[in-house]
Amino acid sequence: MEKVSKMKLENELQKALTIEFVRNYCIENNISVDKLKNERFYLSYSECGFAHPSGVKPDGLRNDMETIPKITLAVKHEDDKLSIEQTEFTKIFLRDE
Repeated sequence: MEKVSKMKLENELQKALTIEFVRNYCIENNISVDKLKNERFYLSYSECGFAHPSGVKPDGLRNDMETIPKITLAVKHEDDKLSIEQTEFTKIFLRDE
């Protein structure tokens, strides 16, 4: 298996595990799991989460800030505990209708 495919596979596995971890939270908070599955997934050292693409076409540095994806749901690891955090974009992009 080539390295890029392995990294992509690992990212998809982490995304699937995170979705299962937040599933009950989403149901309890009227957040669409189906919409969450379509968000971009990111993973860093102490947190992971989901982001909604901005939809703004990049134009060099003129609109750099507008092109940044909007974080919709985050899972953070602090003090040996995992916590789920909504952002101001959670209900906008992930509301279960």
